Amino acid sequence: MVYVFPFRKVIVVSSLSDAVTVVARAVGGVEARLIILRELLEGPKTGIELRYALAKRLGVSPRSISDAKLYFNLQALENSGLIVRYRDWKTKYAEINPKMLQAVRRYLNASTSISCLAALDSEPLLMREIGWRLKEQEGISLSKYVFIAENKMKGKIGGRAEEAEVVWVDDEVLYDYEKIYRIAEDALKKLIFKYEPIIDVTDGTRVTVAALQQLAWEYGLRVFYLKGKPYDKRRVIWIKNI
Repeated sequence: MVYVFPFRKVIVVSSLSDAVTVVARAVGGVEARLIILRELLEGPKTGIELRYALAKRLGVSPRSISDAKLYFNLQALENSGLIVRYRDWKTKYAEINPKMLQAVRRYLNASTSISCLAALDSEPLLMREIGWRLKEQEGISLSKYVFIAENKMKGKIGGRAEEAEVVWVDDEVLYDYEKIYRIAEDALKKLIFKYEPIIDVTDGTRVTVAALQQLAWEYGLRVFYLKGKPYDKRRVIWIKNI
């Protein structure tokens, strides 16, 4: 399905449920593919590592897992867009496509810690408020925060948690769609293999909101904002809750 966002046109899976269907079709009830995906949730694996994992889970010797069987199943998962394979020096690795990671987690009923990615340009206390509103209203405890903030906010941010990271950018970057998209995606890719990132669009410019929402659609992530005036008792509103 084609979605048209401000500034660019992309092709993405229309919802996480559709992405989960893609996973189900790719797995096709084949136990070896389920095992491979579960192993790859831990991070990139070599062919040898996957061979031994398959042997252990299937209760057979590694020798009985032929090259043909291993690579046939890897190729099926790669052709479906679930995994990517790459070479690092002389070693070839497989890893889950980050844009399908949430769908794979949902299909395998695998949960992980939650992180939050957001932009800041006018609310110096938002970092603290996001944490307590999510916990108070949704029962969500965040393990990590990443905020993209313009340089003029330096020294103004209050309530910064130990687990918070701030990516400082020049003021004009928050109005440049391509630049902010790349910066946000880089931050997201560092989070997604360890956490389930959720996206906050309470603050930031219209450009950052557009970029963050597009990333949410592409990666199958939840999106929310705090409704109400700063410092009032604001409510968590989900724009996209999966």
